[in-house]
Amino acid sequence: MPTYLVRARTETLGPGRRARLAEQLTDTHSRVTGGSSSSVQVIIEDLQGRDHFVGGRTAPVGSVFVRGHLPAGGEEATTKALAAAVREAVVAATDVSADLVWVYLSELAAEGMVEP
Repeated sequence: MPTYLVRARTETLGPGRRARLAEQLTDTHSRVTGGSSSSVQVIIEDLQGRDHFVGGRTAPVGSVFVRGHLPAGGEEATTKALAAAVREAVVAATDVSADLVWVYLSELAAEGMVEP
């Protein structure tokens, strides 16, 4: 099951943005990979300003960090396109500048997962 963990300051993902972000990420994943949207999981966590650092300093307001866990075996070109599309989806859903969005995608081997 593809899973996206999104971390950002509470004020960055205020009312209405969370559901819109989850929908955008789900639709983006499905469109780019051709996979079913019903299997995409999105988890959004709040960060306090004191919890996120870049270069040893508090991260800029509006920063969004996305880690995607994907089943192994995808093509490199698809993964690269997905990373860029995930960033675009975050920007579209949150109005955050693209230079404040970090996206990291990791593949997980089937033997490293247990799912219902």
